[in-house]
Amino acid sequence: VMYCGRFAPSPTGPLHFGSLVSATASFLDARRRAGRWLVRIEDVDEMRALPGAGDEILRELERLGLWWDGSVVWQSSRKAQYDEALQKLRDSGKTFPCACSRRDILRHATKKTINGEQASAIYPGTCREGIPSGRAARTVRMCGEGTFTVHDAIQGPYVQDLEKEVGDFVLMRGDGFHAYHLAVVADDHEQGVTTVVRGSDLLSSTPSQLLLYQTLHLPPPSYAHVPIAVDGGGHKLSKQSYAPSTNSRAA
Repeated sequence: VMYCGRFAPSPTGPLHFGSLVSATASFLDARRRAGRWLVRIEDVDEMRALPGAGDEILRELERLGLWWDGSVVWQSSRKAQYDEALQKLRDSGKTFPCACSRRDILRHATKKTINGEQASAIYPGTCREGIPSGRAARTVRMCGEGTFTVHDAIQGPYVQDLEKEVGDFVLMRGDGFHAYHLAVVADDHEQGVTTVVRGSDLLSSTPSQLLLYQTLHLPPPSYAHVPIAVDGGGHKLSKQSYAPSTNSRAA
């Protein structure tokens, strides 16, 4: 099977150095293996996508000499494929409708887990056995069950008990948009991605994706999570921390 890697930025702002590290690592890994390297714009969250940001990222990749193979895929054009994947997960019996708001979850959750840099409450299973009387479904959740090991090419083995450390996670959001985990698994499989090279802040998200691959009876890609770029204070360079655009450094 020919190697196939990908870079999948979110168009919530211009390309910054932190994302460029992941893009360069993925690009070089693909080229040294004489494989394909794809670019996918992850605009599944259309509320956060900035108009023109995706095209600006593509222009910056071209300027930096990071050329891709094939056509760029935009997640906003793939809702039908995500609906199909969601239906297959529903048919598996491993999903359930949920009426809980974020406030509800924070109020009843008793455990916390570290996901990247932010602590998030673990869903307490309120609607697993049915939505409480008088409530309406807001989201669709996946039962977070099982212990998964990511055999990461850079970080080594990473083990996560989904039920204890993550809980039941969202597949369809309350605003009608498909969640990241669902979209990325459907996309990587359909595009034939064999190796995912990305930032180590996403390592803790990988077991949830492995569960989806398992439930959909799909082979997962291999993973290599590169160290993230940080500022002088040790904080991750990201759009949220106002990391400067790579283009602002052009001379």
